[in-house]
Amino acid sequence: MKNPRIKVNFNRRAQGATRFFQGIIHFRTFLLSICLVSGLTFCASTQRFDQLKKVQEDKALLYVLRPQRQAQSFFSFSIELYKYPGAFKEGGRSLFRNFGLDSGEYKTLELSPGVYSLKCRDFEKVFFAKEGKITFLSIDLYNTGNFSLPELFIQESNQEDALRSLLEGKRMYWIPKEN
Repeated sequence: MKNPRIKVNFNRRAQGATRFFQGIIHFRTFLLSICLVSGLTFCASTQRFDQLKKVQEDKALLYVLRPQRQAQSFFSFSIELYKYPGAFKEGGRSLFRNFGLDSGEYKTLELSPGVYSLKCRDFEKVFFAKEGKITFLSIDLYNTGNFSLPELFIQESNQEDALRSLLEGKRMYWIPKEN
C-alpha cells in the first residue's frame, strides 16, 4: 500500500555532493584530464640517477646530495653556493648559485676550480673544487629531541658512500639547472 504523505525523490540532484557539479556535463573527463596534465608536468621536471657525469679536464664537478630520511622527509631547504675570488682567508665571497633540495634529491654543478662555500640554514661547509675531480657533499639531518626541529650537518663523502646514497632503495631524483 502506498502512503501519500511520504514522498521520496531519488534523483541525483537531491543526493548532496553532485548538486555542485550540475553545470559540468563531463565532470569525469575534466577530472581525468587535470590528473593527466599534472602527472606529466610532475614527471618532466626530475629524473632518477643513472650514472656519474664525466668531468671536463678544466672543470670540477659537485654533487650535492640530500639523502631521504623518513622521519624528517617533509622539510625542504634553500641552499646557497658561494665562490671565493682568491684564498679562503681573504674573504669577499660572492653568491654563485641558489637552489632548493627536498628529501631524496640531488643536484650536479660544474664549477671552475677554486674555493667554494655551501650554506644551508645556519651551517656552512667550505671546500676546494679541484680541476678534473668530483666532490660529493651530503646534507644530513639528525634529530636532537622528540619535539625539536632537525639539526643540519653538511659533510664531504667519498665516492662509495655517495653512490650508495644515490642508489639505495629508491634512486634519488636529479634537479635540472635553473635558467
